[in-house]
Order: sequence, then structure tokens, then C-alpha cells
Amino acid sequence: MRDKSEPEYTTDVLIVGAGPTGLALCAQLLVFGVRSRIIDRSLDRAHESRALAVQARTLELFQALDVADELVSRGNKSAKLMLHLDGRVVAEARLGFAAIDTRFPFVLFVSQAETEALLGEHLASKGLMIERGVELMDFVADADGVECVLKSGDGLEERVRVRYLVGCDGAHSIVRKRAGIPFEGDAYLLDFMLGDIEAEAEPDVGLETNTLHSFTGRDGIAMFFPLRQPTTWRVIAMSGDATQQIRTGAGIVDRPDDLPLTELQRVVDGATAGVVRLQDPAWLTHFRLHHRQAARYRNGRVFLAGDAAHIHSPVGGQGMNTGIQDAWNLGWKLALVLSGAAHLKLLETYEAERWPVGRALLQYTDRVFSVFVRSLSRNPLVVWLRRSVVSRVLPGILKSKRLGSFAFYFISEFSIHYRKSSLVTEGEPRLRSGPRAGDRLPDFKLTRDGRSTYLQRELSGPSFHLLLCGHSESWDADDIGELATCHHLKLHYLSRNPDANILVDSGVALARLGIRDMGQYLVRPDGYVAYRCGGRDLSGVQQYLASWLLNNKVAV
Repeated sequence: MRDKSEPEYTTDVLIVGAGPTGLALCAQLLVFGVRSRIIDRSLDRAHESRALAVQARTLELFQALDVADELVSRGNKSAKLMLHLDGRVVAEARLGFAAIDTRFPFVLFVSQAETEALLGEHLASKGLMIERGVELMDFVADADGVECVLKSGDGLEERVRVRYLVGCDGAHSIVRKRAGIPFEGDAYLLDFMLGDIEAEAEPDVGLETNTLHSFTGRDGIAMFFPLRQPTTWRVIAMSGDATQQIRTGAGIVDRPDDLPLTELQRVVDGATAGVVRLQDPAWLTHFRLHHRQAARYRNGRVFLAGDAAHIHSPVGGQGMNTGIQDAWNLGWKLALVLSGAAHLKLLETYEAERWPVGRALLQYTDRVFSVFVRSLSRNPLVVWLRRSVVSRVLPGILKSKRLGSFAFYFISEFSIHYRKSSLVTEGEPRLRSGPRAGDRLPDFKLTRDGRSTYLQRELSGPSFHLLLCGHSESWDADDIGELATCHHLKLHYLSRNPDANILVDSGVALARLGIRDMGQYLVRPDGYVAYRCGGRDLSGVQQYLASWLLNNKVAV
């Protein structure tokens, strides 16, 4: 396929798909100085809200691009959850969490269109443009690269050879299909309705705009998510008739995407007992949910990320965020291998770390979704439980701070870890508390040279970061000098004693990291703990770096 007169590689990485996953991957590669090509067959980005929940962990990652605060300004921080049953309010809960180890203790509701626009603007500011109207037609991978055939909107074909190909091209991924990777799973035989819309409720109901509203009625379910653009609300609704058809074996016939407002209003009436009126829709559609996962996330020099690798129920607002974190996990590994700074074995850890996350997500969303559907049952016992028991029990559950904290750490994706990965190590002497190797590094407010800062902000960027905890003068100068020569490693000191260029802790950070006297945390470029141990002996971290990185002057 390759024209011998052309250079062997036209680019290092070709990213297929300019949704949030592809854009995040492209942006992270740029942080490391790797310029990729990103193509999308669509002529324009999404203008509908589609995915709309941005979780705290995603916002933390976006800090490395300096876009997190701007995205927050464009969205709606959820402040309250209100549950309605048969048209009446049965429970309320505050969704502002008292988490002390993150700058983003909330779920951000913002249109996917805004997320894509912001990431696109970021890439453009770096001189990298999305190639729209360009489609991947075919590719052949070998041991040294991937030869791809691209087709532009005017019908012209281009043949390019790249080092790596990444499919971020959604559920119908051409990359996954051409790579011969099975997409295992099935579809839920239920018809859902979705729209970006304006809504008004009767005065005694109140449709507060900074609130997530869940309506459950005898004849349906409707969820109202607060937006700012393109409309005030995103509504997802399902009729109780759909579940009855499933139980009787009738199934659901395929529906056209077009959804009349009158049909959506009918279903919302069944969920809300007719207390909410819809108007001025920006986008309405039918949709069917699937739960599928790629059998593997890699085939040689071809990788999958985002919806190309896994699709599932939108329960918990995890889908887009999981895709972005796929990209973040893969991006730094590709960059270090491409630069010759890391062993090829580093790429093997992408699937090893992210495939189990995708599997767990499918299992979780499937279970919650099943409970969600069963709540629509017209069985007299279920109706009684819903009206008499649930309405009494839920308020107490939702007011529990412990349960609220647990739910936030799960939904925010802070609980995701890679403790079983070969890429993380617990050193000796072991720390008895604090985040373990493979866990997310928590965030804390600190000071440096008298100015306020945050731990995650200081330890972000295209490198590993070694956080030396304890008095800065207690570390061996020869060991520090050896580590200072290591490429792709930055040294930081965290202490309670103020000194020049030292991160100063008021007492919270060191305690939460499990440091009583001396300790060390090696943090990966994606913000997860790679290695940790107590004490001042740095030989363990030196051995870790030598086992994964190349061209480093680290003694083993």
C-alpha cells in the first residue's frame, strides 16, 4: 500500500473520532510534545447535549490542560437531588459533598457540546486542528506501523503510515471492526426518549433549576437534569408500557429517531402525574441502550478507547468520563514509548488496567438499571412498596453523610484504582495508611513560598513526580542528585516546615498520606500512585524507574 517515495511515517498517532475521548487523547499527547492527527467523518461537532455529567475525576485530569475551571463556568454544579413519587416530593438530598481531598466536590452538568467545544478550542490554541469530513476506510497493521486509507469529503483518498492507530470512533467503530475485535454484549429491549427542552411545573411541585429531579409514577419514569445550554433541561423518560411489553414477551419494535413533543409529553405525564409541561424543544429523539464491551482494547499497534471499547446504561453518568480516562491512561504511555523514554511493555498495561474498569462499569450499570426498570412494575406489591416503604426509607438514606460520601467517591470515579497492575509497587517499609500504590493521588490545599496552591496542580505535567515527604534536609544528597538526572522525573518536597520552594502542609495532607516522619510517593503522569513507601531510602524508587524507563541515569 505504501508509496516508497513517501516518508515511512506521516505521523506518530492517528486518532479516529473527535468526540470527548479522542479530543482528550489528542490534548494529552500534545502535553508531551506528540503531535497526532485527529479525524472525524462528521463535518461538525455535536451540538446536542448527549452526555452531560462531568465527574470530579475528569475535572481533576483537565487541570493539566488548564480547562477545568472554564468548563465548570459553562456548566451547572448539581446542588440537590429531589425525588418525586406519583407527583409528590418524597425525598430531598444535598449533592454538595464535604470532600476535603478535591477541588471539585460535585457533579457538573454541562452539555457534551460544550465539553467538545472547549477541548477543540484548546487544541486550536496549540495549532492543531480537527480534520473533519475525513473518514478511515481501511487499514493494515504490521509489526512496525499501520498503513491507513483515508477518504475526504470530496472523494479524494490519502494513504498514510502511522506508528499507532487509536479508535475513539464510538459504538459502531470502524477501527474495532477492521481490527477484528469482538464487541460482546446485547441491547436492552426498551425504548427510551430523550430531549433538551424547557419545562414548567405546577407551583406546588417546583422545578428548581439547580436540582436533579427524578419522577417515578405508575406509568413511567422521567429524569430532569439541569443544564445551561442549549436548554434549561435534559429529560430522559421511559414509559411503563415498555416494561409490560418486555414481561409479556412482546419486545420493542425499532422506532424512528424522530420524537414528537406530544409523545414525550404523554410519557412525562405518566411519570409526573401530569404536573410538568414541556415546551420549546431543541432536540428530541428515541434511543435504545446497549451493554457491550470489546473483548480486548488492543491488537498490536491498534488501540480502542471510549465507546469503541465499551457502551452501557447512562446510570451514574459514567460513560463519557470513562472514555476520557481511557484516553488519559493511554496517552502518557504512548507518548513515553514514542519518545524512546519507556519500554514497549508499558503499552501492555493499558488494556490490563482499563479493561477491568470497563467490565466493572458494565456490571454495575446493568444491576442498577435492572432495579430502575423493576420499579416501574404494576404488580400491586411493587406499587405498595414504592408508595409506602420507599417514600419513608429514602429520606433517611439520602440524609446519611456516610452513604453520601460513599456514593460520591463511587460516582466521581475516585474509587477506580490499579492496585493489581504490574505498573504499581508497594515499597518497604510499607506505609500503614494513605492512598495505596495504584490509587488516585488525593488533592489538598498547600502553600509554596507564601502563595496558595494545590497538590494535584503541583504534581501535574508530562512526567513522573516524586513527592518526598518530611524535612527536606533529611534526604541523602547523593541519592537526590542521582534522581535529579533522571529524565521524565520531577522532584517535590512536602513538609510542615516552611522553606524556599517547598510545598508546605498545614497538617492535613501529610496525615492523609499516612506520613508520620518520612515517606515518598512516586506519582504517574495520570495522577495515580506508582510507588510509595515510608522512610528515606530511595533505592526502591530508583529500581522502579529503571524497570520502566529508558535512557535514565538511575542506579539500580
